[in-house]
Formats: sequence, structure tokens, C-alpha cells
Amino acid sequence: GIDGSPEQHVEEKLPLASFSSPLCILRQISSEMACKEPGEETAHKTTMAILGKLSKYEWDEKAVITLAAFALEYGELWLLSTQQPQQVEPLARSVALLRRVPSLTRPQAVKKHRQALVEINSLVRDTLEVIQLIFALEKLTTYDTKDVPSLVPAMESVPVDVYWAIISVVAVVTQLDCLITDS
Repeated sequence: GIDGSPEQHVEEKLPLASFSSPLCILRQISSEMACKEPGEETAHKTTMAILGKLSKYEWDEKAVITLAAFALEYGELWLLSTQQPQQVEPLARSVALLRRVPSLTRPQAVKKHRQALVEINSLVRDTLEVIQLIFALEKLTTYDTKDVPSLVPAMESVPVDVYWAIISVVAVVTQLDCLITDS
């Protein structure tokens, strides 16, 4: 990763034949997060707009779709930024310039903001962990709340947990935009 630690590999699974990528909604969510001014009010409004666009989805799905939209947009950025500038293909270099990949366009900014990038990576990992815990909690809904009374308050907190997961992703996107543009 950016912090020099070994990459964590997620187990790859082939999608089911019936899987249909929600590419349009992912792009809409990604667009909703892009190029926002930093600030709590902006982050809250963006999060509420995302929740509005995802109103037909379950709470756990809202969180994972937002994270997937982030991954779709910024996964390419991270991939391009890990390349050595002299080894980047011409087409990839053009895409990197359009995407404002700092390791190619402003290598000094990468050095300057290295610690901030490490902290952003940590926040993304923590947000992913929260989303995984939300999914684990959703699996527990098969139990009767009479048998597991503590399940009721835990399930009631899911919308709040999803809100904070989404606002964390929105904050990461804004922070990355600021670091990339060195603003």
C-alpha cells in the first residue's frame, strides 16, 4: 500500500451469471461525490443526496454501493499512481494526466502529503471494516429478538452506521481531491 505495508488481497470470486453491474448508479454516486468543497455542511448534504439516490436499496446495500462507487473512481487513480513514471504506457499517461494522478503530474505533492495519504488509506480500511460489520449484523436478523434482545438496538443503529460510513467515503473523496490538486 501507500504506507509501504504489504497489500491485502481480497478473495476473488467470479460473479454469478445473473449478476448485472449497477454501473449507472455507481457513476451517479461517484459524480455526486466529485469535486466538492471541503466542509461538514457540504459533506452532510452530499451524504443526504447519496442516500436519496439510493432510497430503494437496503441500508447495507447503500453503504456497499457508495464504497463501490468510490472504488470505481479512485481505484484507477491508485493503480496509476503506483506506476513508475518512466514505465507508464502513453495511453495510461494520458489517462493519468486527465485524472490528475499526482505521482505523474506532481510527484513533489505525493512526497509532501505522504502521511495524509497513509491516514486516508487507514480511514478507507476502517470504513470497509464497518461495512463488513453491518453485513455481519444483517446476517443475525434471522435470530428471534426474544432470544437475542441486544439485536434490537444494534439493528436500530444500522441507518446511523451507514450514514457515517457514507460520510466517511465522501470526506475521503474530498480530501483526495484536495491533496491531488495540492489545495
